[in-house]
Amino acid sequence: MTTLTRPELPIRAETLGRIREALAEKGLELCHVAWVPGARKGRLTLTIDRPEGVTLDDCETASRLSDPILEGDETIPGSWLLEVESPGLDRPLWTLDDCRRFAGRRVRVSTEVPVDGAKRMKGPLEAVEGESLVVMDEDRKRRYTVRFGDVKVVRLIPEF
Repeated sequence: MTTLTRPELPIRAETLGRIREALAEKGLELCHVAWVPGARKGRLTLTIDRPEGVTLDDCETASRLSDPILEGDETIPGSWLLEVESPGLDRPLWTLDDCRRFAGRRVRVSTEVPVDGAKRMKGPLEAVEGESLVVMDEDRKRRYTVRFGDVKVVRLIPEF
């Protein structure tokens, strides 16, 4: 699975697999994990989702299920704080699979390098072709093919 670059996680893949399984049994998807080291405490953030949207109860359930699994992973350095959150209405799309799932929706894309002169695009994510996103920029009335490796961030534009 191709994902956007992120800092190395101090968590074993086996631990994340156990968390994914525990959450899946409750109808929840673990869609992203972030680690921010701190001077006194690190912060581990689990982003969860489900088709109907995430509730506070879902976050509490995910925390309750994940905490004992994480406590058993001795690779996490020092003391740390666990946070569980929803991806939000303007959810980031972290993987090509996320982009495929939300193809057809409007997105904002920022790139590390200019793509045909543009570093920002806004409009429908028309397709995922191989390792690239095809975005129709609404402002420029132009179609861009953006290599996923050049993406800084891609976010859904909330639709009301």
